[in-house]
Amino acid sequence: LAQLDLFGTVPLSSLLRYDAPWRTFSLGDGVICYLESPRAATVWTDPLCEESELSALLAAFGRAMRAEHRSVCLLVISERTARAALANGYSALKIGEEPWFDLADWRTPRGNRGKKYRWAVNHGRRMGVEIEEYRPGEARDIDFENEVLDVLERWRAHLKRPESNSFLGAAPFKQPALKRVFLARRAGIAEAALACSYLPALNGWYLEDSFRAPDAANGATELLISTALMRLQADGAAGAAFALAPMRGVDEQLDPRARLVGRMVAQAIRRVDHRYGFGAMARYEARFEPSEWQPCYLAFLPALPRPSAIRAALRTLSV
Repeated sequence: LAQLDLFGTVPLSSLLRYDAPWRTFSLGDGVICYLESPRAATVWTDPLCEESELSALLAAFGRAMRAEHRSVCLLVISERTARAALANGYSALKIGEEPWFDLADWRTPRGNRGKKYRWAVNHGRRMGVEIEEYRPGEARDIDFENEVLDVLERWRAHLKRPESNSFLGAAPFKQPALKRVFLARRAGIAEAALACSYLPALNGWYLEDSFRAPDAANGATELLISTALMRLQADGAAGAAFALAPMRGVDEQLDPRARLVGRMVAQAIRRVDHRYGFGAMARYEARFEPSEWQPCYLAFLPALPRPSAIRAALRTLSV
């Protein structure tokens, strides 16, 4: 956890704080966190280390896993780690992009590009939607928490499919000392919620869990997210990130073998997209005009991924 506070610069690294059968591999001060199966090791996000140690850490981890007859999959890693992996014999596949808001200069969307955002936010206000913030690490408010959990249950019931029961499932009050939770109400009734997780290594926030009741007012979620971004900005946060938008920008690949690798992992991507409904996420997130889109990758060792590595990655993303 100390290394996570220092080096957890990928927003999804915040999930390493949640309960799962994590294993760790260390070299010097660097740490790799992974999930183990009989024939594969699935690494979750970037190794936690100085950039100067990254290549040696990946090389040592690869040798250790190959000595145990395990293939390796690195999940949702940054371009920096993907490049280091390529230099150590891995293959790499870009799987999407993650929106990042530089809160030093981000402003709410203006002009013609921001008209959908403005319409949604203004409509939410006209419908009487109001936003309240809660910091569970400071003082418990059971009534507020129950309102959020009620919205979560209504959202889950509307999904008509099981939600992940792994560390990827919605958990708005896990690690409460690192959370800020925003709730949208209309006429006193809770309709939508957003839980944000603090990223100490970035002085930033990951907009982790966003959910709404099926009868929520149009614009409630947009008003909720924009209010959260402005309050985080006002409080001095350096940045904020949304969830990964799968398949965005995948025409730009670092690895010339990506087309072949892509065919082999296409089933995993389709299954994740079907389960979580990410197909339209990039268009929705673009409404808020993020400062940049940061690429996310998978990487495999051996370079031609074995079925065991693909199955292990699929289990991690869909359990």
